[in-house]
Amino acid sequence: MENMNEKIEQKLEEFLGIEAGELREKIIEKAVWLDKDYSKMVVLRIYPDGSYDVGIGQEGSHDGLSSKERLWVEFSLIEPWDLPEYETVVGVVGGYIDEDSGDVFDEDELLEAVRTSVASGFYDEFEYEWKKFLREFDEWYEALNSGDEA
Repeated sequence: MENMNEKIEQKLEEFLGIEAGELREKIIEKAVWLDKDYSKMVVLRIYPDGSYDVGIGQEGSHDGLSSKERLWVEFSLIEPWDLPEYETVVGVVGGYIDEDSGDVFDEDELLEAVRTSVASGFYDEFEYEWKKFLREFDEWYEALNSGDEA
């Protein structure tokens, strides 16, 4: 399965002209919040001309385009406390502290630490959503190139 994902990532890179890791980072940058809004998500839209955008979508929102006109993929928002390694981090005056390790973070340091953990593959939910996206992209791409609607 890992080999298949690597092949799809290569196809994705050729189509979009961006490394898969860089696209992951753009998604993760938008996904990590200190206090997530459960009615929102990160939306990745990919168009047949190889362009794409990454933004925040609202539950129930839609751009009115068909799957033939673009691929629409949603990623969940992530809070530090969603990751097991940050479950013991609590807010204190002036920042955050990990009650287990004693590590102290300001807001930016905490968000960056979480982004790094997610990008390194330490958050299973994001990894699941990324692999699901790769499969959806592959199906959409194949349909696009065969002339059929995805």
